[in-house]
Amino acid sequence: MRVHIVEDDYAVRDALTEVLSGFGHTVLAFGDGEAFILGCSPRPADIVFVDLGLPGIDGVEVIHWLRELKAPPRIIAISGRPRIGIELMLRGLPADFPLLRKPIAPDALAAMI
Repeated sequence: MRVHIVEDDYAVRDALTEVLSGFGHTVLAFGDGEAFILGCSPRPADIVFVDLGLPGIDGVEVIHWLRELKAPPRIIAISGRPRIGIELMLRGLPADFPLLRKPIAPDALAAMI
């Protein structure tokens, strides 16, 4: 299993990479949705952490792209936005993936994977 992180905030992306690598996972990190979509082929056994508030191709669009794959990976959305903003962003998507709120606690992260 590989873990993919799609997060534009360098500090958050770096911290997630460190924690998840420390758990023994192979981590691939991307600073935006375009780089992820163009440079990655997630497998069904992988996990993809997607920040909802990405610039350019936003996190919701990345989630749509992932869901259209023949065998999609597990998706975990992350956001530091207020709950109402998150609900508006996710409107129209099935609510079958977890959401981690920033700041992300390592124990919450461990429970997700």
